[in-house]
Amino acid sequence: MSIEDKDCFIGIDVGTQGTKALLYHPATKSVIGRSSQSYGLDESTPGRAEQDPDIWVDAITKVLRDLSCAHGLSNNEKYVVRGIGVSGQQHGMVVLDEDCKVIRPAKLWCDVEAADQSAEFSKKIGKVVAPGFTAPKVIWLKENEPHNYERMKYCCLPHDYINFLLTGEKIICTDAGDASGQGVFDTETRSFDTNLAVLATGDEKYSKSLPRVLEPNEIAGFLSPKWKRLVDIDINDDTQIVVSAGSGDNMCSALGCGCVEQGKVVLSLGTSGTIFAVSNETVSDKSGIVAPFCDATGHHLPLICVMSCTGVLQEVLENWCVMGGVETHAQAEQLASMEPAGCYNINFLPYLSGERTPNWPHATGAILGLSKGKVSPGLIYRAALEGITYNLFDGLENMRRQSGGFEPTSLICVGGGSKNKLWRQIISDVFNLPLQFPTEPESAALGAAFQAGAAALNIPVDKYVLEQDVPMEKDSVYPTKDAESLANYKVALERHRQLSSKLFGSA
Repeated sequence: MSIEDKDCFIGIDVGTQGTKALLYHPATKSVIGRSSQSYGLDESTPGRAEQDPDIWVDAITKVLRDLSCAHGLSNNEKYVVRGIGVSGQQHGMVVLDEDCKVIRPAKLWCDVEAADQSAEFSKKIGKVVAPGFTAPKVIWLKENEPHNYERMKYCCLPHDYINFLLTGEKIICTDAGDASGQGVFDTETRSFDTNLAVLATGDEKYSKSLPRVLEPNEIAGFLSPKWKRLVDIDINDDTQIVVSAGSGDNMCSALGCGCVEQGKVVLSLGTSGTIFAVSNETVSDKSGIVAPFCDATGHHLPLICVMSCTGVLQEVLENWCVMGGVETHAQAEQLASMEPAGCYNINFLPYLSGERTPNWPHATGAILGLSKGKVSPGLIYRAALEGITYNLFDGLENMRRQSGGFEPTSLICVGGGSKNKLWRQIISDVFNLPLQFPTEPESAALGAAFQAGAAALNIPVDKYVLEQDVPMEKDSVYPTKDAESLANYKVALERHRQLSSKLFGSA
């Protein structure tokens, strides 16, 4: 297949707080359209984080219709969609019955109700599998909802389920990148370890429920006529629209910011905070802090994840800043920028939903060091920014220790939090690294579109990504030369480590 001037690709990112889609035009190497739909999640009991997959389906229907309406996709009058790629939040447990119907709401990556099951499974196999991973959730399902466990025919991930619906295929498929977040995946062979799955549940039900693993350039199928009509794309059925293998959001984000070569490192500031880098070799970290994921190109993507990131800032804004008359993040950022590095010895421990790096599922948030006159909205907002940053920095230090020769010279910064200019500077100062920023903010959706393009052309994904020459913002951010600020950060970082360890255990 060759690409014509009218041809384009759609990238969809099914996230925790909403679904985003964009229309990529390879002839001009530009994003020509975008749409989004937000939604919530069930956090009604401590540790729970669930969503009904129908929410994702409704959101995808809405964003695809928006793109079709705005860009003439119905009858191919302005543009012709040649492929769709799906990025999905990782680890979410989607269980289907023998008729491929959803049995119960999906337990998400940030759900830690399976903390006890995680600890027991980790002890069995001699390495940590965090409660956010899928396998502990399946064990939880068997122990807490045996009737639903017995109904389970397939156990898949959010992006797997969406691909299944879009294509109308009868086989559930996944890719090695997302699959490596189940917790029972061999990243060396790029296949499920069925013996590990049996060890997890004590029977073969989980092992037999796992999807087929697609290679990076395989396709999940083609957009079904039903979905073409539903979202008003190519309703005359003139073309076969490829649905690529898809992957997890971090894997797709790597594609979307051009991270397909060894040496590039990405920091993503979203609901969770992640740091990942492409590697030719897998990482073996029995502590579970560095996740040994596969990427979406056939290589590896060692990754650290902190569960407490931009959501912490939203909590601070809504429950602290608003009481002081500060109603927007922009206002809070401006006030925070007037406060000193180190925040007058205030430390904000940001573990509002437990934590994965370190593996502290029962940890809580804390603000320590408050004193009279030092409780203003701007100061607490800055303390939260610094606390999240210290946690991320320690994650990078773990990657350095676990990955021989890993020494980044800069970071590619993506995600909603990367728009915060004060946070950009704090990160650059604490990490002592320059930061670069892709011009396209939705790197996961863009990466999914890139994968769809590669699948349609039947060329290697990394080759296609390099050909797109992902642009970066003109201005990078560099570490401050202010010695006092750097000294304050150093002291505050060490205090952050000591306080966290005393309250929640050693890292």
